[in-house]
Amino acid sequence: MCLSDPSPFPFLSLPIELQVRILSLLPVSDLLPLLSVSHGIRSLIQSPTFPSPPPDLFFLLLSSIDPPYPKLLSYHPASRRWFSLPIPSHSPLYHSCPYATSSSLAITLSSPAGPDYEHEYVPPEASLAAVRMFSSLPSREIPPMIPLRYCYVYAVIPDGDVSLSGPSDHFRILGHSYFNHGIFSQVYDSRLGRWSLTGKIPCQTGVCKNTALVNGSLYVLAFPPYQLLKFDLTSYTWEIILPMPEMIMSTSIFSHDQNIYLVMGFEEPDGIITAIRVHILDWGENRESREWKEISVLSGMEEAFVGFTDGACWLYGFETVAQNGLVCLHSPYTSRVLLFDVRDRSWVLLPRCSLEPEYTMWYGHTTEMGQEVLRPVGA
Repeated sequence: MCLSDPSPFPFLSLPIELQVRILSLLPVSDLLPLLSVSHGIRSLIQSPTFPSPPPDLFFLLLSSIDPPYPKLLSYHPASRRWFSLPIPSHSPLYHSCPYATSSSLAITLSSPAGPDYEHEYVPPEASLAAVRMFSSLPSREIPPMIPLRYCYVYAVIPDGDVSLSGPSDHFRILGHSYFNHGIFSQVYDSRLGRWSLTGKIPCQTGVCKNTALVNGSLYVLAFPPYQLLKFDLTSYTWEIILPMPEMIMSTSIFSHDQNIYLVMGFEEPDGIITAIRVHILDWGENRESREWKEISVLSGMEEAFVGFTDGACWLYGFETVAQNGLVCLHSPYTSRVLLFDVRDRSWVLLPRCSLEPEYTMWYGHTTEMGQEVLRPVGA
């Protein structure tokens, strides 16, 4: 049966209960294209009684902020397809990019005065919002951070599946700010409804946005010097774990199966990257002899690297986002995307996105979406 056949669909002649049963077996990535097939199928999928499909992982890689309809260019690794996802106009994400995400929970500005897609720091006295991406549920207001100099948010940690619809939905937000020649961490606990200062971070300049959550602790990269830090989510204390390898650029970390991985560009003396390396943190015996062990290298002469650089065989930097053992690397100079799978240590150059508009920006988040993305925009 071909659902795109212009003749009347045999599928729609089936009993409604059977149609629903068949469609409910499909993942979100297969249901999205069906929304444009026929009004009857779209009405079934968007019905409040339609069974919610299991969460489906999407990499939200690029954003098109051309008004009046901003969209996200997203890659679905399970089907190896690109999707263009409209941002609901009622969502705070319509006006600003999120500072941090976890699953489908996002932290962003509550109500910016105008479109704000480029601020990395939180404006002074600005309220934040916790929102379910692509959901029609209202966002939850978050008070401004403690007013120190240059406040940043770099992680949100939910306690289970946060729907924002009930009093039992809890989460924590981690950030930092500058004060009196030091960098201090701040934590927002939704149970308490307030921010707390939680200690001085042992670094000089700042903390990278990529984080790794392992065994109740959050791991972050700090600089300079480049080093891996651990933040205990119970005691709210910081610990230096180990320094980073030398000659690196575009560094990021991620976690998978309770392991911490490092993705880095190997820098030549003239400042260009000629290889991409992936390391795993080896804790050693008794977790004392810690060191980075290399598990994969993509050299400048390999086909995937050449395609990633559009034949240049070198680059100046890249951006990353990771989830479930998959890492997407984006080159801002060529707009190409590279996928690394830590499970089989493979590198794949993704096909160019035919949906890509003329003006795009790096978005760099992931989400596990269910039925909310199938709802009408603005519903």
